[in-house]
Amino acid sequence: MTFNEINILAVDNLIKILKEKVILGSTTQTGYVIGDKSAVCFQDVPLYALIQNVEHERKRRERNSREKLRYCGVGLSFIKPYMYATYGARPVIYEQTDIAKALLQKEEWWRIVKLDFKKLENEDFDIVDWSHEREWRVPGDMKFEYDNDYVHIILYNPNCFVYFLEKCHSEIVKRVSGITTLTSILM
Repeated sequence: MTFNEINILAVDNLIKILKEKVILGSTTQTGYVIGDKSAVCFQDVPLYALIQNVEHERKRRERNSREKLRYCGVGLSFIKPYMYATYGARPVIYEQTDIAKALLQKEEWWRIVKLDFKKLENEDFDIVDWSHEREWRVPGDMKFEYDNDYVHIILYNPNCFVYFLEKCHSEIVKRVSGITTLTSILM
């Protein structure tokens, strides 16, 4: 599957989320969340950094399309202080998993993101470092409202934008606060 096809499928998923007004949390089985509680994951990065992450993923997938997909250029954006107060959004804790588990109560393990710098015998580094995401998470599933929440749409490119406008009901489009295409940031 090409990266463009992945983004179009992600637009279909985004439309489903916008219709149902629910973002389902990831779990240990479906994502990278540690512990028994699911969580909705967000990045607290400038849009330019987000496009860098997405472009890195696009190039990585071009080299090996069987790699697990980590990013695509489709998503939602919300205001962080509002998310903190309304949904219990909290920053993740970047640490070695066993150390973080010792620091947190089990019901807070959804906040752990593995951080590890292991030196290998050949002097290369086996790095697990997601700290560039400045990730925040909401525990469980997140049910949002258009009238109260600042719902902003992120789309990868103009093709995704046109597809979104063709497929999404106009009443939903009217209720969102804005739409940004990531590739427009690079121009």
